[in-house]
Amino acid sequence: MPRAQIIEVQYLRAFAVLLVLVGHINQAEMRVLDGDVLGSIGFFGFSGVDVFFVISGFIIHTLYRDHSGLDWRFFLNRLNRIYPMYWLVTLVGIGGYMLLGRQLSEMGGNTNWLTTITLFPTDQLPLLAIGWTLTHELYFYLVYGLFLALPLHWRPWALGGWLALSLFGLSRLGGDLPAVVELMISPFNLLFLSGIALAQFRPRFERWRLLSLALLVGGVVLGLYWTSSYGLAGLGNESIRVLVFMPFAVGLCWAALAFKPVLPQLFARIGDWSYVLYLGHPLVIIAFELRLVQVFDGWPLDNLVFYAGCIIASLAAAWLAHILAERPALALGKSLIARIGRGETTPSAANRS
Repeated sequence: MPRAQIIEVQYLRAFAVLLVLVGHINQAEMRVLDGDVLGSIGFFGFSGVDVFFVISGFIIHTLYRDHSGLDWRFFLNRLNRIYPMYWLVTLVGIGGYMLLGRQLSEMGGNTNWLTTITLFPTDQLPLLAIGWTLTHELYFYLVYGLFLALPLHWRPWALGGWLALSLFGLSRLGGDLPAVVELMISPFNLLFLSGIALAQFRPRFERWRLLSLALLVGGVVLGLYWTSSYGLAGLGNESIRVLVFMPFAVGLCWAALAFKPVLPQLFARIGDWSYVLYLGHPLVIIAFELRLVQVFDGWPLDNLVFYAGCIIASLAAAWLAHILAERPALALGKSLIARIGRGETTPSAANRS
């Protein structure tokens, strides 16, 4: 992947993870403090998850669209990207929760341990609740990796079939199907497919970049209106959520790729830390909820102090975790994969996707 595209993707990752961070801080603030800074519009921050899904589709298709044949290294590199840090942050969460005087049963009384360990889809959340999004990521990697085994001229038909399944899932506003089936037809798959489309037709999308701004602005208006009107409950249905957030997610990614903004270097660095920041920030927020909030509760501007403290602490923890754990874990995984076979020769950006 060209260096310019890597920077654009890092900016998008940084923006997406900061959106999710704000969404979770807003949710916690409503639980523990009187009043709130953003109110229901703060739940617009959860659109960052949808942005991440579009980014994933774009990156993977950019790197592998000309690749032919089923390649086990593709799957191993994707597993190396997801699982080591997920397991580590889950263990940190268990230890930290118990150190704060809670019992594991209290933290995960309704937790499915199969889902917690493997991220296999069930009707329950993993212990690290944000892991539900990783289940969708892994499903996307599985489907895309299998598509690589198809001849190039068959792949558009396969993608069209997946699109049809996802549109069918979007049309369902209710129902009770097995979790695996729900994953297969999930409307979230449309976000990955949108990212694939951006990668496949990027030159054309760049020529229509003014349209990306229209989609972005319209998506912001729609998302803010919906969340301010219906709050978190209004995002409970996957189909509605995708319809509300997809214009913003696609518009943001399209605009960033088309206009190639130049932002402060910090945004690129946050993009580097984005995965561990995404995994770890709920634990930082929980620590503020259970212990630190009582220190400044009642201060002037205590809500703003809560926001600032959570953001700064989350960024600092992510930076340290990226340097001390994530980079070494990725390097170790890559070396083990290289020992099994020839190793993967795609650009280093593939290992950040």
